Amino acid sequence: MNPEGFWIDHVIYGVMDADAACERLREEFGLGSVPGSQHLGGTTNRIVPLGPQCFLEILGVGDTSLPDGAWLNATLQGQDRVLWWCLGVADLDATAESRGLPIRSGKARDEDDKIVFRSAGMPQYPLPFFLQLMGDPADRAQINAERYAAANHDCAPTDYTFVEVGDFAPVLEGWLGEDHGLPVRYEPGTGPGIHACGIATANGEIVLR
Repeated sequence: MNPEGFWIDHVIYGVMDADAACERLREEFGLGSVPGSQHLGGTTNRIVPLGPQCFLEILGVGDTSLPDGAWLNATLQGQDRVLWWCLGVADLDATAESRGLPIRSGKARDEDDKIVFRSAGMPQYPLPFFLQLMGDPADRAQINAERYAAANHDCAPTDYTFVEVGDFAPVLEGWLGEDHGLPVRYEPGTGPGIHACGIATANGEIVLR
């Protein structure tokens, strides 16, 4: 963990059909999933819990007449792929201030839980954005443990092993800081943003692209 307390909170896997993608992840890798929170902008989602502090978000195209659904549909162009990533931070105020970023607050509600969060840097896509969950950490840990159990994985995932990006290294290093300590692999010539990620499991590393 770097001095700012970064960790990979989640990677966003953009898909045309969230339910179909989750079925494929179960069949190919043994990854289970649980329902995500309600989205109002035209996207759908499911969550693949990976460990105490991280997950894979399956972000699906929903209503393309709404802005988020239309953006995701145009961005994917029919191809499921790793799309974006998010960093958890220990002190979002300090992280945002040092980069001149405004902080936004939000809520995500599902059947069992209301998640309150603060974020910074989302308009800078495809650079990673920063997130801080609010509320009692013990409550969040319990929710994460319950979701992990409900996913009923066949492979016991634990954490991210790497993210692969096509960004010009100085750009991302300038955004994160040279001592960010994150498992970033650079693949020049593949275009900006994240293109792949690795997930550690009891059955070996899973690589998603």
